[in-house]
Amino acid sequence: MAVIVHANENIDSALKRLHREVMREKILETYREKAYRVLPSAQDIQKRREWAKMKRRRRSAARRAK
Repeated sequence: MAVIVHANENIDSALKRLHREVMREKILETYREKAYRVLPSAQDIQKRREWAKMKRRRRSAARRAK
């Protein structure tokens, strides 16, 4: 994984691209799972949070679509 910084590119935009690539490949999540023991309850809590976020987004999109 690498990000090439172009001559006329701002360093901040290159860092954003690197961050997007890290998030896309789920590198931090994999590292956390391998570095620490993840309790099943913590996984359930994380899944519930993600579903709640998706539910909020869907509902707000549905409201906007009306």
